[in-house]
Amino acid sequence: MTRRWLACLSLVAVAVSPTPSFAQSESPPLQPLQAGYAFEWPRIVAQQRLLGRAHGVSLLLSACMDKPEYIDPALAAYVPWREGQENAIALARLDLARHYFGARAGEARWPDLLRALNLKNQLDLAPGSAELAAACETLPLALQRPRYNFAAQFRLQALLAEATAGTEAELRWNWCRAHLEGEERTLLDARYAVWREINEPRLLQATSALQQDWPFDVPAESLAAWQEMLRRDAGMRGDAAACAAFSEHLRRPQAALRHAFSPPPELAQ
Repeated sequence: MTRRWLACLSLVAVAVSPTPSFAQSESPPLQPLQAGYAFEWPRIVAQQRLLGRAHGVSLLLSACMDKPEYIDPALAAYVPWREGQENAIALARLDLARHYFGARAGEARWPDLLRALNLKNQLDLAPGSAELAAACETLPLALQRPRYNFAAQFRLQALLAEATAGTEAELRWNWCRAHLEGEERTLLDARYAVWREINEPRLLQATSALQQDWPFDVPAESLAAWQEMLRRDAGMRGDAAACAAFSEHLRRPQAALRHAFSPPPELAQ
């Protein structure tokens, strides 16, 4: 057990160590090709949030190591948690490295990703504060909460992306068929019918799963509430040109729900 704890501590030390300056580094830090949240790519947004939470946990654990009374319970909770989440964290690092650094993704280190995500290297909780003590005391319990089950949350985000894409397609179809006429509307209806026939089994599977289990970080309390928010979204509307583009999109492979949570094409540098 001691060796396992030391191994995990070494991971934490790497994750939270101060970012070296250019003069101290053997090579200059990688410059990201992207900035901000990639809202057009649900998978990347999910991975950005996941890596941010993983970094926050490592920062808190490192701070708790300064208090002898918290070391044993914190490590006893953190070691199995980290082992269980390692694959999810590794996938997040890979996806984000490709997103931010394109062809140089293989060179990206943890500090490069932290800079790209604009994450802090220290907690907002002051050392020795009552707030930090409370956070250290509740860390073991916090790690048992669904929000820190990264693999499960990643799966739910994938289902949400598919359910959202399916709802958006239906809303756009309803809107556009009222703004197209003649052959254009007939063609839209035919394309949507084919798209629906192909994708409905996957959509039903996603919506059924989300009705039973809901991601914690969505600004809605349920799938029904989320769908209602989408219905009120003005972005679901458009003019005749936008509707014609939507009709054309329905016939492309990229419109399939299986692509709703795909990573973006790897960027070249």
